[in-house]
Amino acid sequence: MHVAVYGAGALGAVFGVRLAKRAAVTVTFIVRARRVDEAHAVVIERVKKVRDRRESIERPARSAEIPPDADVILLAVGTEDLEAIAPNLSTSRAPIVVLTPMMPRDYARMREAFGDRVLAGMPAVVAYARDDRVVRWWPAPAPTRIDEPRAGSHGEIVRALAARLNEAGLPTRLELGVHEKNPATTVCFIPLGMAVAVAGGLEELARDAELLALALRASREGAAIAERIGRAEPLAALAPLVAQPLAMRAAASAVKRLSPEALFYVDEHFGRKLRVQHRQMAEAMADLARDRGLPHDALEELARRLAEPRNASSEVGAGRA
Repeated sequence: MHVAVYGAGALGAVFGVRLAKRAAVTVTFIVRARRVDEAHAVVIERVKKVRDRRESIERPARSAEIPPDADVILLAVGTEDLEAIAPNLSTSRAPIVVLTPMMPRDYARMREAFGDRVLAGMPAVVAYARDDRVVRWWPAPAPTRIDEPRAGSHGEIVRALAARLNEAGLPTRLELGVHEKNPATTVCFIPLGMAVAVAGGLEELARDAELLALALRASREGAAIAERIGRAEPLAALAPLVAQPLAMRAAASAVKRLSPEALFYVDEHFGRKLRVQHRQMAEAMADLARDRGLPHDALEELARRLAEPRNASSEVGAGRA
């Protein structure tokens, strides 16, 4: 099997290395043209696992174009990049498993452009890249989910992909409705990530009563949207409870005490890396709520704040590791 991993960020690295090293899959990383000639290895480390902790592809195949013989494409780019990469995706007929959360309009556009080639995924991997390019990752307690293909030409290859992912130690299953479950889950908890980005970090958010109140309102708006678009994961639906001041302060303190690296991940990933994606997601959620006659004022306020230039507090993660 030949898997084209579109995007060589942290998530793509974990899936690519694991498939190549543990399931004998041929992997090509699809990257920007300026990165094709990069020669460095792709290295991943599983957090808190002693045996087989570090794995790598020493000479990874990088290409700006999808190889003609690719059997399947794992799409691991931000939602803000989906439209820009569409022309490249059009050069292949392979099924496209989208690991990035797609809002209903994103999913509709992708399906309109590529038909039943597009299958939503819900990855059960948490990962970030250190400054030395090593990707640190944690497995989530639930398996990765992929939309089960309807009767057609892609079922066999997608089932084979799921089998290879399981062989690679990334538990995966096919199920119906992932394209609804993933955005419904995302809109529940992502307002908290947006608020972390505005505050500059999780601890900063826990100390900011005014911003926490905004995050609580936005989380409630997200939960209302989730009820209209799918069935969210049960824990995600509890996000409005986490946004309560006492709960947020307790959560920030517990994360810092139990796993400083997890705190760094939250501050770096949600607080800095995803700021542009957060703003676009907040705007998309507000549009979705508006279309369905639901409250959206808090989401619009978060979008406005995320569009403002970063201040010094939003660089909190830069010096920690």
